[in-house]
Amino acid sequence: MKKIIAILLGPVLFLAGCSFVPAYQRPVVETPPAWGEAGVQTNVDIAADWWESFSSPELNALMARALEYNTDLLAGVQRVEQARASLKIAGATLLPSAGLGADADWSKTVRTSGRNSSDTFLQTGVDVSYELDLFGANRAQVLAAEAGLDSSIYDQGALELAIMGDVATGYFTLASLRERLALADANLDISREVLRIITARVREGAESEIDLAQQRTAVASTEAARAVIAERIKNAENALAVLLGAPPQTITVDRENLDGVNVPDVAPGQPSELLERRPDLLAAEASLIAANANIGVAKAAFFPSISLGAGDVLSTTGFGDPATMVLSLAASIAQPIFEGGSLEGGLDLATAEQRELAQLYLGSVLTAFQEVEDALAAVKYTREREISLKTAMEQAQRAYSLSLRMYDAGAIDFQTLLDTQNAQLVTEDEYAQAKLARLTAAVNLYRALGGGWVSSGEAEEYLQGRGSLVEEAGEGGCEGDS
Repeated sequence: MKKIIAILLGPVLFLAGCSFVPAYQRPVVETPPAWGEAGVQTNVDIAADWWESFSSPELNALMARALEYNTDLLAGVQRVEQARASLKIAGATLLPSAGLGADADWSKTVRTSGRNSSDTFLQTGVDVSYELDLFGANRAQVLAAEAGLDSSIYDQGALELAIMGDVATGYFTLASLRERLALADANLDISREVLRIITARVREGAESEIDLAQQRTAVASTEAARAVIAERIKNAENALAVLLGAPPQTITVDRENLDGVNVPDVAPGQPSELLERRPDLLAAEASLIAANANIGVAKAAFFPSISLGAGDVLSTTGFGDPATMVLSLAASIAQPIFEGGSLEGGLDLATAEQRELAQLYLGSVLTAFQEVEDALAAVKYTREREISLKTAMEQAQRAYSLSLRMYDAGAIDFQTLLDTQNAQLVTEDEYAQAKLARLTAAVNLYRALGGGWVSSGEAEEYLQGRGSLVEEAGEGGCEGDS
């Protein structure tokens, strides 16, 4: 027995620490030297509560509620817990397993003398088994599970960033729609007043029926536009309520316009920083690391597995009789001989999945660069558009005010008055939308840059405490492994 065990244990010393997991290398990404629409490049440092930069206490309160009650975020927490449990299961393969068992027998013997006797036999034992991870299959599974947990944490960060962005955008959209509704109401009052004047002038013969019909058309069009905005307000309120984890019509938002909302200046930093900031990119890389580890699992399946077993057996005949302790040690080896191509298929599958995820990672990085560039362009040009439309609105308001007085004095015709009225209505509405677009651009830039996720508590604490998964993924190797 000792010789057999020695033969089985001999290769352990030689192969200990062997791993078939390929050394991980991040896919080569062509990183732009600088952002095209950014000014001076500085390191980006975005706070975890980045939405506070808009200087809206009400928005801050809504964000706090969303973080606590949003159903998608709460579901994401459970996905993280599932990944954490999977890591525990995978880690158990690196430790011995033990079991306790007991059995008892009773027998009766009839002797020729007429006297009977009985014997009671009790046996208890502890069995310990341990699989030698000679080729790193179990360690590779643990590495894949660690990467899976990391990916879940990063995914949760990406989800949180998206939800917070949606809450901010929804809040600003609702305020903008209410502002536009107030403008529509004001212009509707003006249109109705002009209609009253035209009606009176038609009765006096000072205006034609055509002028009256045109103004009635203008009033009806304004009423229709108001109805559309009112419907959108209800939709925005309902959508915001769901984001906060509440039924529609149960959330109160006081803000009626975008006055007083600060539009923050966001430093984009260097493009290379994006790879370490965006949780979706980090999640994609973690999935790639897991796939890389699964290649090691598939390679190890070609080689034998060795299990050691040991047990203590305590036995006694008759309760109270002296017990006997028996120690046993055994080893078993299993070598795949013919699998019908399943092992080769498993390796091919794992390799193809790793290559697929590598391309998906590269695609995600390119998309991230695009999103930042688009957001930077939006920040720049929405600001320019807002400034221009503010000037246009002020001039349109002045033109309509002058036209109304001139029309009352008979200095201009009704068509000129109608044109200036329409210009005022259009520019006021466009300016309100421009203010929303600028705020939305700022929110999108925060999202594109990864927000302040790297500053958030649990993820940073866990990831720092565990160490670098990238470095761990590159360790190991077996002689002759390619």
